[in-house]
Amino acid sequence: MRKVVVERDQIVTVRTALGVATIIQVPDKPNSVVVGDMNAFKVEYLDEAITIKPLGPRSRSNLYIYTDYRRFNVQLVAGTEASADYVVYLESSRSKPRAAEKPKERIIWKPLARQMTNEGLTFRSSRIGASDDGIVFVEFTLASENPVAIKPDWFWLTQGGNSRPIDGLVLSSLKCGPKNSLHGLMTIRRSDLNEKLPLKIELRRKKTSFFSVEVSAWKR
Repeated sequence: MRKVVVERDQIVTVRTALGVATIIQVPDKPNSVVVGDMNAFKVEYLDEAITIKPLGPRSRSNLYIYTDYRRFNVQLVAGTEASADYVVYLESSRSKPRAAEKPKERIIWKPLARQMTNEGLTFRSSRIGASDDGIVFVEFTLASENPVAIKPDWFWLTQGGNSRPIDGLVLSSLKCGPKNSLHGLMTIRRSDLNEKLPLKIELRRKKTSFFSVEVSAWKR
């Protein structure tokens, strides 16, 4: 186990390896995570920690871990098993803000119970969050009547008929079926959105399905 006392805005390097599930533990339960390259690492939640598995021998990506009190910045690097971290505990230099201070980089969550179905694949959103540093989060699940391999390019965002960039997409698996639904997290930069228009979340396969999210749900 490696313990790192993390200063604000410090980037911590975590070494991983094929065949090794690296655990990253933080002082508080993670609210959400954002991985820069979702094709490079598989990320899963584990109580007050997350597990990291590289998908390639030379995978590299940045990773953000959000808790109620702060954001942890991580650089993930895949290498040899001998050099891999098995457990990394990220400890804040001050685990919680003083009573007189407001928590920094907090996420304010709101319920978002929406649903759409596209060719037997059902997308259900559960909640939407907005962080102090300008990130919008959408938590969702996917369920399918038949086994299906999920493709990230099915997911789209639009406003007023114009596409908006998805900043990050984390999926618990790329396979979905009647017995194995999956969890997902979509992140969007608020600066990429028009605060006067509702946001459409779309599934584009042979046909397009969508639902709208009103501005008040994500505007801060």
